[in-house]
Parts: sequence; structure tokens; C-alpha cells
Amino acid sequence: MNITSPALLWLSVAIVLEVLATSLLPKTNNFRRITVTPGVMVLYFLCFYSLSKAMVMLTPGVTYALWCGLGIVLVNLVGLVIFRQKMGKYSLLGIALIVAGCITMGIFK
Repeated sequence: MNITSPALLWLSVAIVLEVLATSLLPKTNNFRRITVTPGVMVLYFLCFYSLSKAMVMLTPGVTYALWCGLGIVLVNLVGLVIFRQKMGKYSLLGIALIVAGCITMGIFK
């Protein structure tokens, strides 16, 4: 498998869009807020479109693992910084393991 710049670009776009959509999801108030809900739906649509473009160039396993893992890490960072959520030592350990797994998947494809 050859990781190319367009593949990484599409994957990066998918990850950023997923993090934005997931971070805005609580603001939809269970999809009752008509102002935020359509934006979240568009972000998820664009996220999955970008993810599908990345999967054409990368293997689905690596693409999905990196998308999920990095999405989880970034959503947690958003929670820490913007929503002031606390993380315990086991949560930090779990995040570190996810990062290690993403690095391993990226290196040993």
C-alpha cells in the first residue's frame, strides 16, 4: 500500500469534519434545534464523502482505524479544552494506547 498525499488529505479532511460534527452534536438538543441540526448533518455527510475518497486510495482497515482513533483523540482534546471536561489517569492511558495504535497502523500498514 502506498500512502499518497491526496489520500492523507482526504483522510485529514474526514477526521476534521467528524470532530467538528461530533463536537457540535450536543448543541442540536437531540436534533430539536433547527439551526444547528442541518449543519451537523452536512458536516457528517461531507465527512463520510471524504472518508470514502480516502478509502479508494488506502486500505479500508488502515483508513477506518486512523479515522476512528484520531477522531477519538481529537474529540477528547476538544472536550478538555472547550467543554472543560476532566480526564482521569485511565482515560489518559486509553488515549495513549489509541495514539500508539494509530502510529503502529500508520508505520506498519
